[in-house]
Amino acid sequence: MSERSGIAEGDNVKRAKRELGGNDGDAEVMAADADTSGRSSAAQSRGGTAGSVESMLQEFSSTRSDPPPGRARRTGKYDQLWQLSMADPHTGLANQLLLLDRLTQALARRRRHGGEVVVCHIDLDNLGEINLDLGYTTGNTVLCEASRRLTSVLRAEDTVGRVGGSELVVVVTVNDEQAVGPLMRRLQHTLDEPVIVGGQDIRLHSSLGVAIAEDTESAEDVLTRADRSTRVSKR
Repeated sequence: MSERSGIAEGDNVKRAKRELGGNDGDAEVMAADADTSGRSSAAQSRGGTAGSVESMLQEFSSTRSDPPPGRARRTGKYDQLWQLSMADPHTGLANQLLLLDRLTQALARRRRHGGEVVVCHIDLDNLGEINLDLGYTTGNTVLCEASRRLTSVLRAEDTVGRVGGSELVVVVTVNDEQAVGPLMRRLQHTLDEPVIVGGQDIRLHSSLGVAIAEDTESAEDVLTRADRSTRVSKR
């Protein structure tokens, strides 16, 4: 998954320059700061030796809210950087970095308090066909509606993230494994309902795979098993 979400260093500089409105030097500094923060935060969350990526980026946003002396205030620019660092730009869902962090935290809570951490990997199988046949604007509308529906049937403490073009991941904590079956049926049902775009009913075909976290697994391990389960379900 990291290959799909990687961003070249040059793109980071361009994005920082575009979003923050600074000169080349400012952009390079901000892009370097963002890259360093992302790499170190991800490593710390995997090792469990520091606070969450989300809290660290919130701290970064708050400490950078006032401009350096002699520079005009750029209202909301640093908040925009924080948002870009945490959310998928198309759906507003958690991106891969935030998803891994939330899952790491859920696994830590499970070890302390019990319960089960469930990861559901969802592949929107015909999203590519919708993009080709009806256009990317329609495809993006369908993707965003699917994302909204998944979020609407889950609790505020659950996480829905996007890890690829047509791949979504749900992270849920439940009391016991008996809740997994009803959860999967609820997610499948909400995705099966047609999406109406421009008066046209569009049906999504989705494949779901699930993994229940084990004691010794990392966040990456559980995500990999859930992904594998989705591939098996397509056979």
